[in-house]
Amino acid sequence: MALKENFISMAPDEESNAVASPIDNNKTLLIDQYTADVEPGSPDFVENVRNIQDAFDYFKPSVEVDFTDEEGGSVSERLHFGEIRDFEADGGKGRLVGNSQFLSDIKMKVDTNAKIRKSIEQNRKLRDILKEAGSRDELKAMLGSMLNELENA
Repeated sequence: MALKENFISMAPDEESNAVASPIDNNKTLLIDQYTADVEPGSPDFVENVRNIQDAFDYFKPSVEVDFTDEEGGSVSERLHFGEIRDFEADGGKGRLVGNSQFLSDIKMKVDTNAKIRKSIEQNRKLRDILKEAGSRDELKAMLGSMLNELENA
């Protein structure tokens, strides 16, 4: 059989006589190494891996990732993957963000800033205060003193 476009392979497996399934045009197949402790050479043959969950359970993929924080410093974190959904970012709602302490902290800051911005946009008096430089400085001083009081409490 000849290889066709958009197919991994049309050659049947010698043992099971199964044929690889086609990949739809609107799908992406991403293959990468998510474990750093694999030795080069020929891979081990694993017989008891029958589905994707078995593969996750057997190989326990994880990767060391270096993030850059707000100050430009490097934050190193190990991400673990136990199922396909662990790769989903989904605009910050996916399991990738939930499984990472660093990404969770960033998401919390982004969400908090969005709530503050929405509150400011909806509060006419606060918008008027922020328009005037003198009022803005007074509000800044008041918020600073409240922050100091909370930190010292």
